[in-house]
Amino acid sequence: MSKIKYLALLFLLSNVVVSQNLEYNEINDVSIVSTSNVFSEYYDCGCPKAPLGGLARKKYFLNNLMPNRNTILIDAGNALFDSNEINPDNLSIENKRYKARNFVKTLEFLGQDIVNIGSNDFKGGVDFLINITKDSSVNFISANLYDKSSNELLFKPYHILEKDGAKIAFIGLSESAKSNSIINKNFIEEGNRYIVNLKDKVDIIILLIDKNNNKNIRDVSLSFSTLSNSFPGANYIFVSGSTKRTEPRTKQSDSGALVYGGGIQGKHLSILDIRIKAPNEAIIDVSAPFNRLQEIDYRLKRLQAKDPSISLEELYANQPNVLSLVEKYQKEATELGISLAGYQNRSTFFSIPLSPSIPDDKDVAAFIQDIADKADFPFKN
Repeated sequence: MSKIKYLALLFLLSNVVVSQNLEYNEINDVSIVSTSNVFSEYYDCGCPKAPLGGLARKKYFLNNLMPNRNTILIDAGNALFDSNEINPDNLSIENKRYKARNFVKTLEFLGQDIVNIGSNDFKGGVDFLINITKDSSVNFISANLYDKSSNELLFKPYHILEKDGAKIAFIGLSESAKSNSIINKNFIEEGNRYIVNLKDKVDIIILLIDKNNNKNIRDVSLSFSTLSNSFPGANYIFVSGSTKRTEPRTKQSDSGALVYGGGIQGKHLSILDIRIKAPNEAIIDVSAPFNRLQEIDYRLKRLQAKDPSISLEELYANQPNVLSLVEKYQKEATELGISLAGYQNRSTFFSIPLSPSIPDDKDVAAFIQDIADKADFPFKN
């Protein structure tokens, strides 16, 4: 995808958020940018066919292709350590801790807002995790993980941010985190308890959930649709643990929260654009029709590429079948555009690949290089 395509995509996003508490008639725009299961990947995934991802690419994308936007950077969990199944680095535990400690510092440098604690984040030990996160400018959250000896929460349960007049609460939860020194309370009960406490204080409630992806566990690991139904008071849910990645055309539950999976290794950014224009009206997810509009635009441009200097009607005057298709596309695009313009409150979801066509941000690249230079082990696998 070209830079121009990215820009067109992002500037055309007009999305909505569920809000019933705003008491003014201004338009409120917020962009939520989420990752999940990054597994301490500083660079791209190194995949032979599609080397996607990379923190320096992410920063360039945010600065240059999403400029001047009310952006909130979140991570749904499993950010700090490698995964034995997906990207084992075969390092000693001390070297893994070096990467994790500096990954937190790199997130701070990026301006990360919120990170949910996932099961994989305990790989270096509970005390180590608390030590590297407790004084961070990043808000590390978890609402259902307790210290076994004190019965107190290990992390703060939620964080509230206000962007463009909208108050948004992020609640962190984990279905699967396990340790001899922690208590994993029922994440559905704890999540709903905080939702009840917060619903009259904020405009939007977003859950970050580390989902159990163990296929051998039955009736415990919840599907995306079950997650949606389990938290009726939430507006949106971003999921880690599962390797599933949501596409804009993915069918969502007809009722309940919209649920998004971000995939693995930071290869894609999950972007949720939210627009609030009429506070007392319901929010409409327009991801599927907007995606269809983008597809039509792409197909028409391919047809036009044959000769950009003349109209499509002239270009295919002697090809009635193609002309009929063009008319069909144009009619559908007009109808979609009119329909989308009619929604006062709407939200649009996109999954954007961090492809090699996106340059590295030089400052972030230099920051990571300094970390690599100080390591006494091969830092980039």
